[in-house]
Amino acid sequence: MGYTHYWYRVREIELDVYFKILTDFKRLLPVLTEEGVRLAGSGGKGGPVINDDNLLFNGVDAERYEDFVFPRVLRLWDEPDENDQYFQFCRTSGYPYDQAVIAFLLIAKHHLKQDIAVQSDVGAKKLDAAKKLCQTTLGIS
Repeated sequence: MGYTHYWYRVREIELDVYFKILTDFKRLLPVLTEEGVRLAGSGGKGGPVINDDNLLFNGVDAERYEDFVFPRVLRLWDEPDENDQYFQFCRTSGYPYDQAVIAFLLIAKHHLKQDIAVQSDVGAKKLDAAKKLCQTTLGIS
């Protein structure tokens, strides 16, 4: 299965909003680890990248697929859509880090509101689990 997540977002996210997204995601990391979600950096090696300019993570070693990348400012050649938003996606192949991708996108949606539109081809069970995780840990519904 592809387990692909798609989103349209604004080119640049205000620094204070991006900081809130990253802060909430960092608060979720210990809970994800408890649930067996291990995160690495690009290509499944090293540590995840979480800083004021960029977020990048993948699964670890054999549980990796595509890097999930969510920079504060997009550097794309593509043109925006009619809503002035840019298309991005990440395929996870259903590996455990998929839960972190879903949770991150839920957090981003919470803070960015209309500045991001998120879609996913995962089933309701995986989406509900990530929603519950965000609600229980962060109070995000």
